[in-house]
Amino acid sequence: MSPAYAVEALKLRRSRVVLVATLALVLLPAAMARAFLAAAERGGDNPADLKAAAVLPGVGWTGYLGGLVQIYATAGLLGVGIVVGWCFGREYADRTVVSLYASATPRDRIASAKLVLLTLWATAVGLTAVLVAGLLGLATGLGVPDDGDLRTAARLSVLAVLSGMLALPVAAAASVGRGYLPAVGGLLVLVVLAQMATVAGAGGWWPWSVPAVWAMGPEAGMPVVATGRLLLVPAVALAGAVGTVQWWRHAEVG
Repeated sequence: MSPAYAVEALKLRRSRVVLVATLALVLLPAAMARAFLAAAERGGDNPADLKAAAVLPGVGWTGYLGGLVQIYATAGLLGVGIVVGWCFGREYADRTVVSLYASATPRDRIASAKLVLLTLWATAVGLTAVLVAGLLGLATGLGVPDDGDLRTAARLSVLAVLSGMLALPVAAAASVGRGYLPAVGGLLVLVVLAQMATVAGAGGWWPWSVPAVWAMGPEAGMPVVATGRLLLVPAVALAGAVGTVQWWRHAEVG
């Protein structure tokens, strides 16, 4: 392993931010989806039960996985985006970026190592979250999922991976803005725009909405999205990564 990857991997392993984000992404979406399903299945007339029944696309595995898709579409982007913003923003907030200019390792190589490791981490966390959700569903009496449920789980897995990729442009905001706050601001803008695009009916074309609209599908009242449009996601992720690396290559200490 090159020095850049070794150092950045060590930072990720020792970070409490990464640990908390990992636990939150792996455990909370599944727990929330199961709680919503329980509320919907109660069939009560209180606001919480009625809202859960209205949001979920059905009962059993259908409702559980449908709710999980909706939750992870936002939680995945937020959770991974916070870690991406921390990974790049901390170098400026803690002034450790100054030492990088005296390092023998080129700054663009350090930025590339961060992005690669963050992508691997986000992918592992997303797939683990899907696995934990499946185990929770089995453990709480949902029975054996049928073929349709397994297809939804497969779409959820794709969504989890792509959500992590969509957070990579936050690195550019943290780098150009030189800190955490610009990263958080950029992340919130992406989340809000994704929600607005979905409500406006343009979610099938806006990169930060496409995976969620595709994963939820017509059964959740969403338009049919061609699978090929998912290629928008790696395109914007690559653009954000290239922009970040170029910034780290040419930017001066401010």
